[in-house]
Amino acid sequence: MIEQPQSVTVISNQRHIQLRVERLAIHHRIKILEAVKGNGSKFYLFFYKDDFITGKTADVKSGSLIEKAFQNGIVLKSPHPLIDRFLFEKTFHLKSTKQVFHSVQKRYTPQETAFIFSYFDSFLSADTIIKLMKKHFYEYRRNGQMRLAFQILATLLHFDPVNKWARELTRKLEYQKVRSLYDGGVHELSEADPLFAEIYAYDDLRNHHAYLESLFLKEKRNTDLSALRLQLYLLSSDNNEIDPLAIIDDQFSESERALLLWNMHREAPHHPTLRKNAFQAFMYLKKTSEAINLLTERQDTITKSECALLITAIEDQETTFSSINLDMLQSCLRVKGNQNYLDQLLHALIPRMLHEFDLTYVYNWVKPLDNDNQDISILSTIQTMAEIQDDPDKQFQLGKLYHKLKQYDEAITCFDWEMELHPTDPTPVQWLTKVYREMGKVEESNTYMSIYSKMQRVSN
Repeated sequence: MIEQPQSVTVISNQRHIQLRVERLAIHHRIKILEAVKGNGSKFYLFFYKDDFITGKTADVKSGSLIEKAFQNGIVLKSPHPLIDRFLFEKTFHLKSTKQVFHSVQKRYTPQETAFIFSYFDSFLSADTIIKLMKKHFYEYRRNGQMRLAFQILATLLHFDPVNKWARELTRKLEYQKVRSLYDGGVHELSEADPLFAEIYAYDDLRNHHAYLESLFLKEKRNTDLSALRLQLYLLSSDNNEIDPLAIIDDQFSESERALLLWNMHREAPHHPTLRKNAFQAFMYLKKTSEAINLLTERQDTITKSECALLITAIEDQETTFSSINLDMLQSCLRVKGNQNYLDQLLHALIPRMLHEFDLTYVYNWVKPLDNDNQDISILSTIQTMAEIQDDPDKQFQLGKLYHKLKQYDEAITCFDWEMELHPTDPTPVQWLTKVYREMGKVEESNTYMSIYSKMQRVSN
């Protein structure tokens, strides 16, 4: 089964903790991986672009940036091939908050540092985060670096939009020139504040996706690029004839393609092209009951290749018929364009249904099909079986019909009845020998063969 759970391992104080991946949120330049520990508690791993920052067990606070990332960002639900591509490293070493603070400040600009730490607001106090931002703001202002100082104010307001201190400062005359840059387009803003330009573009994907795609290509942020394109496809209503996976540059294996289609269909189940393409993906993933429902809900003509896959799904012993919408399946089979496949579909379907339901139910289910297709032999067979099932004198005939449909247990019951009714007749014994042999029950078959031989000698 290719739909395997995704996991990562974190190392804290030389102790390895394995986590089950739940989902990945991509929000501006931050990626947050939500995972579950063995005790059921949530664990969050933070990445800036593609760089691992830290991991924390935390209860997500209402209104926090973690919550906003999973509400407003691009969210990939596990299992997802893009998560595997992103997590090429499966083990992450955790550092203390002090160590993280030191390494982030050393590696990134003050604005990036402030931005990264703003996402820790579920386990750091807002005062602590704002204090850090104010420190960088005052350093820039003392040095006369007004554009950089304003970047910090913009980052603070992204974190806390109603912050009175930051709002009042941005209105001051000394920031008028740099403030005007934030009122222009995304390309102009990218010169003044690349980080905020990305935030601005991300919050309006439909209008600024070209800018983001160009940026992700330039910075080789492949996960961001693929996730963005998939998200745009799901949001669009005019992609009905486009292969959803053709929009991704990366090369995916057949199993990864199937998993991607399944994930996309979960996000947009009514998208017509996804419904069409996801059927084969569901079959590849062995989600046979879901595949049958997905195909039949179209209520449209199925193709020859889809018919072959549908028969495979029906005959698969793992297919759960209780999960199949049989009314929808029946309606699909009555679609005029599907008449050419009806005979072979019913020869696969009826034996499986007889395993799950009694003969009367199956007969009533196929009756509407019989009205339109009286030349199909298996429909006549089911009708005959339903008519004679309660006739004690027709049990031998019923047994042969059950055997024809490979319903061996029911056939044995009928032949046992006939054997008791006519104890000197070797014919039902001969059939019991045959049925048990076909079932692979050699010992039982040999027993009835011995009885049959004795009866033959007596009769001679």
